[in-house]
Amino acid sequence: MTKIVIQARKVSKTYPTKPPVKALKGLSLQVAAGETLGLLGPNGAGKTTFIRILLGVLLPDQGRIRVGDADPVREPKKVARQVRFVPEQPFLIPAWTLWENARYWFAVWEEPWDKARVGEFLERFHLSSRADEPLTRYSRGMQQRAGLALALATHAPIIVLDEPTLGLDVLGVQETINVLQEAKGLGKTILFASHDMPFVESLADHIALIAQGRVLEVSDTESFRKRHGQEYLVLRYRPHGKDEVVTRRIRANGHFSEEQLWREVIDRGDTLVELKRELQPLSMVVQDYLQHLPPETAPQ
Repeated sequence: MTKIVIQARKVSKTYPTKPPVKALKGLSLQVAAGETLGLLGPNGAGKTTFIRILLGVLLPDQGRIRVGDADPVREPKKVARQVRFVPEQPFLIPAWTLWENARYWFAVWEEPWDKARVGEFLERFHLSSRADEPLTRYSRGMQQRAGLALALATHAPIIVLDEPTLGLDVLGVQETINVLQEAKGLGKTILFASHDMPFVESLADHIALIAQGRVLEVSDTESFRKRHGQEYLVLRYRPHGKDEVVTRRIRANGHFSEEQLWREVIDRGDTLVELKRELQPLSMVVQDYLQHLPPETAPQ
């Protein structure tokens, strides 16, 4: 029988602003031991709010969450012993070396200090040669790898990440993918939030699509890709005699080809700026769902 290590049931949260903001509206989901679940949604979907409630930083208005055998509301310290949280900017002290950060955080986490084990993870993530340097000399991608390396070097079974690719360049994103693939190989349970659909698809075993504080869909990654992996031709051109650039997005269904579109632009005397293929963006996936859902109802 599959062991469920994270379970949320009808969790709601409203921020008492003017007007009030309903961040979560009866959100329910679960994560099995050893599974990687990606929380996929646009900015403002409620992903970060959910993570803060899971960690015991925020209290829900309604609903319950269990992390392992602990309740974040009543037992936040027990949750903290089971979870390592790596935010978009890891909680590391820039003026300290990576080794100094490691000693400090292992003390905070109440983890037995094991220099050999930590060194193994620093080596695995290509950081050991610079572990005696202050983090002010590290790139954004290196700092992300450092935070993950320290979290994975502990014995906590659950890793939680919030927007791990935010602000990274293409190389930094690939580095993060490589590190998390390593983490999956260690058997860790991973929950991560992102608005980057290709990134989520590259890592997650299951994807929870979230928008407006609600779960719209939970499915395995292959099924999600088949349902939402529609390819589009994106054409950008400048009409003859004009300065503005026109963008057309056309479903790649076999009725149009790159050559046909290119010739149409040239034959009109327009200037081709860009012609490429890309997958359906997240905004379109979410909009398709929201158009067919009652205002406060979503499948859970």
